[in-house]
Amino acid sequence: MQASADDRPRSLTPHSPATAWPYDVCVVTSAALPWRTGPAYLSLWHACGLAELGLQVAYVVPWLGRGSQRRLYGDVRFQDQAAMATWLSAEAQRLGCPPLPHLFTYPGYYSQSLRSIIARNLFISVPKSRSLVLEEAEHLCWDPLSTPRSRLDAQRVIGVLLTDYGYFIRRSGWPLASWLSKAVGRYHRRQIRRHTDLVVPLSPAVALEPDSHPQIEARISGVLSHYAAVPPVRPDNKGIYFLGRLVWNKGLDMLIELSCRLNLSIDVYGEGPDGDALLRTARERNASLRLLGHHPSPWDALPNYRVFINPSWSEVLCTATADALVAGRHVVLPDCPGNRPFAAYPNVHRYRDIAGAAAAVQFALTEPPQAPERVRRDFDWGNACRNLAQLL
Repeated sequence: MQASADDRPRSLTPHSPATAWPYDVCVVTSAALPWRTGPAYLSLWHACGLAELGLQVAYVVPWLGRGSQRRLYGDVRFQDQAAMATWLSAEAQRLGCPPLPHLFTYPGYYSQSLRSIIARNLFISVPKSRSLVLEEAEHLCWDPLSTPRSRLDAQRVIGVLLTDYGYFIRRSGWPLASWLSKAVGRYHRRQIRRHTDLVVPLSPAVALEPDSHPQIEARISGVLSHYAAVPPVRPDNKGIYFLGRLVWNKGLDMLIELSCRLNLSIDVYGEGPDGDALLRTARERNASLRLLGHHPSPWDALPNYRVFINPSWSEVLCTATADALVAGRHVVLPDCPGNRPFAAYPNVHRYRDIAGAAAAVQFALTEPPQAPERVRRDFDWGNACRNLAQLL
């Protein structure tokens, strides 16, 4: 397919002299900041971290038109790609990332019903690179016209799997949700086989069936250094918090139930379409939930807390959980596949039902957290990017 003038790769910063491949690696993401999702943070660090290792990196992010920006952000945040590049570079610096590498965009649009950014055959907007890293590979290739792997001029294409789409569909309440979940799963597996050489699932929650496609376990996610600088928990600190997107399928009803059962106050950080309903339901139940909105620097708030609760059964590898562990906090989590990578750390307390969750919170409020040295090593971003580089 011949790219039109508007669809050809658009560099927002100059790049290195031409070689066999202008770039060593191209990191492509299904979402970018300021939309605060897992792929946005993960891809930003991968791009910046790989560049810091000396690789020539292209970072490819979706560009949304005015209508999509209004639907997603509530306003037009960026007038053009250059404004987005300037903002993203400053945000990377604020988050403690290495400098932003060369930035490109592909045309996308935000679907309100799917709550996702949809790419239109993004590969015509991806610069030539020796290796590609596709963050949410199946999502990026939803378009059935996406260029297949066999026609990509690259030595290696790696897909990072980090969303349990099947869980969300099964819990959606849609007609025939179970059947649709299976159909979408089959389509995703086909797209993964069609577009990648190898996939890296962030946790067992999204691992493929054995022998269905090459996959490898690797720790390729990390935590911002700000969290390791959070002061240790004080003996008198009894604060409890949740941080995440405010949608019911994140298990928010558990926060209400725990607050009522234990007569405890829980602070809730985040934004989302179900925030108003959460607050209304909490008031009806006389649950002590404080909705504090988005915090631009969550590490600054953590000295006030002892326990992080993440009630979601849909997580794949929750960044906020890793952040809390690195900060030396207790975490209370459901016993589900996405939380298995955290199970070995001593400050992790998993539960299967409301009684178990209540017992875990009560324990965490009485026992001091153990030192977080091991989890800090395991979730160091430098190590994560080196692990990824070894797969290229």
